[in-house]
Amino acid sequence: MYGSINLKKIQEMRFNMNDKVAIITDVHANLEALKSVLIDIKKQNIQQIYSLGDAIGLGNSPSECLNLMIENNIEMIAGNAEEYLILGADCFPYLKNNMERYNNAIWTESQLSKEQIDVLKKIPHTIELNINNKKVALCHFPIDVRYDYAGVWKYEGKNAQYFFDTNTSNDIRFSLPKTPPIISADNDPLFGGKTINNYDVIIYGHYHFYRYHKMKNIEFYSLNGTGVAINNKSIYYVLETIDGKLNISEKSVNYDFGTLYQKLDNTDYPNKKTFEKYIRKI
Repeated sequence: MYGSINLKKIQEMRFNMNDKVAIITDVHANLEALKSVLIDIKKQNIQQIYSLGDAIGLGNSPSECLNLMIENNIEMIAGNAEEYLILGADCFPYLKNNMERYNNAIWTESQLSKEQIDVLKKIPHTIELNINNKKVALCHFPIDVRYDYAGVWKYEGKNAQYFFDTNTSNDIRFSLPKTPPIISADNDPLFGGKTINNYDVIIYGHYHFYRYHKMKNIEFYSLNGTGVAINNKSIYYVLETIDGKLNISEKSVNYDFGTLYQKLDNTDYPNKKTFEKYIRKI
């Protein structure tokens, strides 16, 4: 089952004019939300699905969500929630400022098998697409989430200029932990070592809201989270070419919110209160 994962660091695909792909992001272990979007995507006869990271973390069903993504041949990208397992939660000092989140990262790891964690260790940080001669980069966030530094967390979607900063430890804002030892992102850089300027379109998740920027002729799309959307809905996006132009459309789907809440009431795990706030926007 796990052999279907594409392990290339950068995946290049060329699309015909009528091709469509679906994008999900920030499922955050919300199984009911994930199920609903997959059903709707299949109704649209879309064959290729990409996940922009944070498939796990926060929510109550990390193992089930990961299995469902693998079974549906979803091409996954590593987000910070995956990095908490890949590198270890102790590599992210800011987690210690919120012990509920830290404990959730530890709990999430305990819910996954060694085989599942091995899969996460092999997924890329970027997927590159070529859609109607547009160079499109899919990532969790256009600044490397493997590093803990102030800039990424201060970004509020108002100015994409942050994304033109470097992705390597040469950036003075980086605060890399000395222990435990980690694999440096310098050896496996975001965008495969390319810069933002190599792309026409950057599509990312991480912040759980939709926002569009255009800077230096590069289009930036921040996408709503699939499993942490408002109004008890799950959200995914469709990429296609319409009249020769790249089009990104948002699809909102009802899901079994009642079942999710019933499960939460019957489950004791770290971060439950925070997860409820994310899905209800209390």
